[in-house]
Amino acid sequence: MVIGFVQVIIGAFTLSQGRMPPLGFVQLLVGPAILLMGYRRWPGWAVVGVNAVALGFFATTDTIGPAIPSIVAAVINAVVHGKRIHAWASLGALWAGTVMFDYWQSRTFEPGRIASGLVLAMLLAGLAELVENRRQRAIVYRKLWDEERRRREEQRERQAGEERLRIARELHDVLAHSLSLITVRASVALELMDSNPQEVRQALLAIKQASKSGLDEVRTVLYGLRQDAPRTPAPDLTRLEDLVAQAKTAGLTVTVTHTGKQSDIQAAAGLAGYRIIQEALTNVIRHSLARTALVHVHDAGWALLIGISDPGPARTKPNEDGTGSGLVGIKERAASLGGTVEAGPAPGGGFQMFVALPIAKEPK
Repeated sequence: MVIGFVQVIIGAFTLSQGRMPPLGFVQLLVGPAILLMGYRRWPGWAVVGVNAVALGFFATTDTIGPAIPSIVAAVINAVVHGKRIHAWASLGALWAGTVMFDYWQSRTFEPGRIASGLVLAMLLAGLAELVENRRQRAIVYRKLWDEERRRREEQRERQAGEERLRIARELHDVLAHSLSLITVRASVALELMDSNPQEVRQALLAIKQASKSGLDEVRTVLYGLRQDAPRTPAPDLTRLEDLVAQAKTAGLTVTVTHTGKQSDIQAAAGLAGYRIIQEALTNVIRHSLARTALVHVHDAGWALLIGISDPGPARTKPNEDGTGSGLVGIKERAASLGGTVEAGPAPGGGFQMFVALPIAKEPK
C-alpha cells in the first residue's frame, strides 16, 4: 500500500491546485489495492484492473500523473510473471481510452497529448522488459554460481575421498609389513625360547626395529594431514635396502637388481614403487615358505617396470586370480598412476608379479 500513499500525496498536491475531486482519492487507493490482492495469484488480471482504474481516474481528473506509480508496478509485475499480453493490451487500451476521452471532451484530437501518451506507454513497456531481462540474467547467474559451487563441493569431496583412500592404503602397507615382520619374529622367539635364547634375543631386537620403523612411517603418513612437515621424508626406491634389511630379520633373503636409465623419478611413482615392493615382500613373508625373493627394477624412461618373484612353495593354495587384499591394494595403487599389474603363480613354482608404472622425471 506504499504506492497508494504515494499516489494520494501526489493527488493531494494536484488537489491543492483545484484539479482533482474527492473521487480521485478513492481511485488512487483502489488501483494499489487491486495490485496488492492479485500481484502474485492473478498478475494478468491485476494489471488489467489497475489500468482500468487509472482510465477511470483520467476520466475523473483529466490527468494520469498521480496514477502512474501503480501502472508502472502492475505492468512490471505482469511482465515478470509472463503475462505480457495482459500488460500490453491493457496498457494500449489505457492509451486509447485517454485519446477517446480527450476527443469526447474537446471534439478534436490533440497530437501533442496523443504523442506524449504513446511515448510514455512505450517507455513503460521498455522499462518492464529491462527489469525482466535483468531478472532473467540474475537467475542465470545465480544458477551458474550454484552449479559452480556444487561442482567445487563435489570436487572437494572427491579429493577428500581420494586422500582418505590414499592414507588408508599407506597405513595398510606400512602396518601389514611391520606387523608381518613382528609376527614372524615373535613366532621364532616362541619356538626357540628354551633351546636357543640367543636367537630369541635377535628376534626381539628385530621386533623392536620393525616396530620403530613402522611407527616412524605411520607418523609420516599422519603428519601429511597437518600443515607441519613430516618428520621423515616419504620413502622411495632409494630406500629399498631398508626393505631388504627388514625382510632379512624375518628370515627372507631379498636380492635387488636395477637396470635402465637410473635417473630421478617423480616422487609419486617412487613412492608407489616402494610401497608395491613392500607389500609384495610382505605377501612372500606371510603366504610363502620361500626363504629367498628376487626384486628387479628397470627404469625404461617412459615407465618403471618392477618384477618380484619367489620360488615358493606357498603356505596355502595360491590365489589364481590375484584377488587377495594385498594384491587389491597393489593394483589400486598402480591404477592410480595409470599403471598395470600382473600377478599369479610362476610356471616353475612359487609366485611372481610384474608391475608397470608410467613415470615422469623430476625437473633438474
